[in-house]
Amino acid sequence: MTESTRQGPQPLEQLEQGVLDDTVPLAGLLRLALVIGGHAVSQPLKQWALSELEGYGGKPASSVPDYRRPRAPIQADSHSLTWQRHGETISALHLPDITRGTINEEVTIPYGVGQLQNLIERTPPGQAVHLSLPGAAELRTLMSAMEKYRSRAIIIDDLYWAVSPSVLHDILDQVRTRLTQFVAELRSTMPAGSGTPTPEQVHRAVQNISITTGDNSPVTLTASLAHADHGATASASAGVQQRWWQRRRR
Repeated sequence: MTESTRQGPQPLEQLEQGVLDDTVPLAGLLRLALVIGGHAVSQPLKQWALSELEGYGGKPASSVPDYRRPRAPIQADSHSLTWQRHGETISALHLPDITRGTINEEVTIPYGVGQLQNLIERTPPGQAVHLSLPGAAELRTLMSAMEKYRSRAIIIDDLYWAVSPSVLHDILDQVRTRLTQFVAELRSTMPAGSGTPTPEQVHRAVQNISITTGDNSPVTLTASLAHADHGATASASAGVQQRWWQRRRR
């Protein structure tokens, strides 16, 4: 009886089976990748898997992978003395001048895969997930005080990105695809029948996973071979958890 038989499927074997089965929760697969990264002392793999599990909140925006930076319309809810409007699409140019260069139709999706799945499941068919703009409360006050709104007694009630659930599905699919790519790359470096990769094999596979971040730097998974409402509404603002006026201008 082999060691693999006695102990059951190894993490790589479980990961290989799971990435090909869309019914297997993505969080469990990322935990397997985290274990593999731990055994191989692969900090990049561990960092990426943990970020996808826990989310990118509180981390620099430049560290967020490109597949988590989709475009989505900015929408506003508002009312006056005679009407109410919900889900009105507006341009970033309608926002206060101080947001120029910091807020546009590109939205950073920071949430972990479990929360993304929960947002998708809580969103009624045909509706969007609302992700609040950074500093939305302050922006609502500033906009309501602008002459073009104040003169018509218009009050801005909410400001958010309206993100289609299909966009969130695509993020989850991108993560699963990269896990699949990791398994394929790893298997290509391992002898047939081998169940446990060496640290060097893991590092080589990690180097070949294509993930770029917001500044177009492939820093998330690179390693040296020298190793030893309408729909669901997210309560936290998307992106790094800073006030909007503190965000780095582009």
